[in-house]
Amino acid sequence: MATLVGGLMLAATSAFAGLTRQQNWAVLYASVVGMSYYAEPLPADYDYARTLTAVLTQESSLCHHKRGMDKASYGCGQLQKRTALLVNGKPVAAHKLQHDDALNIRLAARYLAYCMQQMGSWERSVICYNKGPYRAANMSDREVTKDAYLRSVRRRMREAQSLLAKVN
Repeated sequence: MATLVGGLMLAATSAFAGLTRQQNWAVLYASVVGMSYYAEPLPADYDYARTLTAVLTQESSLCHHKRGMDKASYGCGQLQKRTALLVNGKPVAAHKLQHDDALNIRLAARYLAYCMQQMGSWERSVICYNKGPYRAANMSDREVTKDAYLRSVRRRMREAQSLLAKVN
């Protein structure tokens, strides 16, 4: 099955053994969005495509779990409605956030780029994605170092690297 993403035709193949078709699609989409979406230059060491893939993996197992445990987060990127409003400029219904994977990943990519532009480090930008910009900016360096979400995303970065290598 082929999918049109950002003007490119991508074939969701069985290249990612062990992943569902939906998860394959999420990796392919994240790689394209990750390589082309953000408007302002980000530091090269932020490795945007890999970070986005790792965040999506951490948040929803690459779209496998699309309803958050908090019942207020939706879709592949586990976005809340207020976060979607921030990066979309207009409200997005919870149903659309949960069921429109392309929209959800696009908004997740925008929010991750927003966090990367707002925070002074890659670590704080990842924490920003999970906890919001205010909490991420006000954490002590020690709290950042010990943050469980950050540690999880770092582990997911290795998985993301091997997934993205298969795309490129």
